[in-house]
Amino acid sequence: MTERGGRSATPDAIRITTYEDWMREQTVSLFCEQYGRDREREESHFVRFYEHPFQRERGIRLVALDGDRVVGFQSFFYWPYCQGERRFETFQSGSSLVGAAYRGKGIFGRLLRHLDELRQTRRIDFLMGFPVEMSYRSFIRDGWANPLDLSWYARVIHPLSVASTVDLATVDTGFETRAEKIEVWHPADAWSLSKEPDFEDWRGAYGVDSNHLFLHHREHGGDVRFALKLNRRGRIVELMVGDIVVSDPNPELLRGALRALVKRVRAHRFVTILTVALNRAFVADGLVPALKRRLFFRLRPEIHFIVKDLGGQHPGVTDPRRWRLLRSDIDTW
Repeated sequence: MTERGGRSATPDAIRITTYEDWMREQTVSLFCEQYGRDREREESHFVRFYEHPFQRERGIRLVALDGDRVVGFQSFFYWPYCQGERRFETFQSGSSLVGAAYRGKGIFGRLLRHLDELRQTRRIDFLMGFPVEMSYRSFIRDGWANPLDLSWYARVIHPLSVASTVDLATVDTGFETRAEKIEVWHPADAWSLSKEPDFEDWRGAYGVDSNHLFLHHREHGGDVRFALKLNRRGRIVELMVGDIVVSDPNPELLRGALRALVKRVRAHRFVTILTVALNRAFVADGLVPALKRRLFFRLRPEIHFIVKDLGGQHPGVTDPRRWRLLRSDIDTW
């Protein structure tokens, strides 16, 4: 590996610093080169995600520079968790990338460790994330904990639907395309993702192409809102439950809402399976037994969840029983 001037590039020549606006073109190019993405679409997503007023000043973007060349990028975007009414300054580990010619020199680890410097000047309660296998061990070596993995549960709806094909972009699902505002229950002794309007507005802005669907259910004086997404896995059509918002932890409310959801989904003969990803160690909302009553079974694949308490002030973050997590906790929902 050589620098553009012909000299051998060394790890000591790489500087870790915070992202600045002049780095956008190179950063977007880095992602396009790695993943083969369309440049215009990638830059549009980058701007919607990182430059939105909600995220621009809150989020953390780090880069690795070889001279004035961007060779690595790591983000920790603002991702607020709550305990009851208390909101924390929490960040999810996001895009992680080191240029192909610069790998194997410890750059990714240096990007992660740079947070130790940043936390001296800003509040960071803790970090969390859902790493891919390629980066998982690097996070663990950096002192992150893996207290749990998200588990998938599935309910077979119409197995014979695999014999036919439908265009998911044009199919009429009958579900709503806008989320109604409802009162949100946040458990007082566990972490759950904030549903405050400014955060939700930002998520809607960067996920404009996500095609989310919604089902609202009211029963026993409470409300439940399911966020759903259609997904094709080969010939299997999956309806994924990404988020479940409840106004009350009454188990009868959740059971009734799941019953209504399954009934609605069964009316669509193109749906093969209904799936939910969750933390099965969290029991306060009664979700796992409610799913089993509706004939959901556990699948083998799991999603790693990791967390790091930088200041050592929140020891409970490594307790799997204190996390209410669903698929929508991941930024790609």
